[in-house]
Amino acid sequence: MPQTSADVLAALSLDHGAESFRDAPVAFLRARGVPDAVIVPAVRAKLAALVDAKAEALRLALVTPGAGQAMEYQEVRAQAGAALAASGAVKASDYPMLAASIGIDVDPATGAPATDVLGVARAARAAAAAWVEAGAAIRAARLAAKAAIAAAATPEAAVAAFEAASWPAL
Repeated sequence: MPQTSADVLAALSLDHGAESFRDAPVAFLRARGVPDAVIVPAVRAKLAALVDAKAEALRLALVTPGAGQAMEYQEVRAQAGAALAASGAVKASDYPMLAASIGIDVDPATGAPATDVLGVARAARAAAAAWVEAGAAIRAARLAAKAAIAAAATPEAAVAAFEAASWPAL
């Protein structure tokens, strides 16, 4: 997969008529009579993949990768919601995922390591809120970039749309 938008224009692989082109520059394709109507979809597809890769890299700057890790985050969030909604005393044994990080997670109410399940629950809630905010900003940037690329009429316009993408600062 290309690493930059310049790589996309420098190395396209596509079929046109009876010819197959592999890693051909756009200028070469045009010189061989390949119309932009054939080139543009290939450029759009490669740039869309770069957009998705950029979005994933930003997400991974905030979370640990992996399906199991995602399940852990979901369970922590569920236990945090349950603990914070509970009436009366909460027992660590009822919230094992939260209990696992007592003394590690920082309770936003105190600014110190959480001393109980409720402190961890508050930390988890704050982390989830921060993730939603950052995730929404990444999603908005990703979708806007892909829409701009999809609307581009030429390979150069598609690259310009990619390069104009406004990614959130994390």
